Amino acid sequence: MKTKFLLFSLTMLALIVSACASATPAPAPATPAPVIPVTGLATNTPAPVLPGGPATVNVGMSASLGSMLVDSKGMTLYIFTQDSPNTSSCYGSCASYWPPLLTNGAPLAGAGVTAGMLGTTKRTDGSMQVTYNGWPLYYFIKDKAAGDTTGQNVQGSWFVINPSGNSVTGAPAAASASAGAMINAGQNSSLGSFLVDSKGMSLYVFANDTANASNCLGTCATNWPPVLTSGAPVAGMGVNAGLLGTLTRSDGSVQVTYNGMPLYGFAGDSAAGDTKGQGVKNLWHVIDLSGKPVMPAPAAAPAAPAPASSGGSSW
Repeated sequence: MKTKFLLFSLTMLALIVSACASATPAPAPATPAPVIPVTGLATNTPAPVLPGGPATVNVGMSASLGSMLVDSKGMTLYIFTQDSPNTSSCYGSCASYWPPLLTNGAPLAGAGVTAGMLGTTKRTDGSMQVTYNGWPLYYFIKDKAAGDTTGQNVQGSWFVINPSGNSVTGAPAAASASAGAMINAGQNSSLGSFLVDSKGMSLYVFANDTANASNCLGTCATNWPPVLTSGAPVAGMGVNAGLLGTLTRSDGSVQVTYNGMPLYGFAGDSAAGDTKGQGVKNLWHVIDLSGKPVMPAPAAAPAAPAPASSGGSSW
């Protein structure tokens, strides 16, 4: 009897152990570690929009930085001091903030730009970037309008570049009191290149003047201040030094001339690049780098009248 009871107990114990084992869930299979793709910076950069033709590099003017390179729309161009000669090191996120100046063909030199300093460098995506004096040229994404220089001295590595091919790291040195007046080249899209002073203020000529003689005195000179100098005037980049000269006014002051034409500012201009004096009374005009007044474009000729119908009277 005892033997049968023992066998029964052992059988029940085995059944209980088996039931517990089957109720225990099997461990979940190990989850493999996520695979993180290795993506180069350059592959995150949007494909460049290639220009339809050669890029043009012009000279712009900043009241605080002086003459500097700009594109055909007057947008400021920069160099990156961590680049090496004719080689860009700005790719990926860098190039999204500092888009390269690209060209389709040999870049063109505007007035005041030395054509021999222009060149190109091939980027890793095959596009051609413009260089100047061996420096690759860039825009800055935060510049919104012509003349903006918000990229100047960013991180101590980005600077505008002047027409001589050097980075502009600070404000131009102030001229001494005895130095001659500086005459520079400025430009805008409607008038082209024309003379400006050291602060980028537009200069004008008066049609009623005669060669090397001013006829603008009194109230006229209040509205149109003559450009005076205390020494021989100095030609900036793009300005023909041989065309600069002086005349002595009736009050003994010395006025700058260009191609024999006395130069003036305009009291109505308040900022560098203003040309509010252009065409006033059809007597005042900015003067181009060749020494000629910039006249308004001629009005379009009226359309020819339609021929009279052959079937009707012409009266």
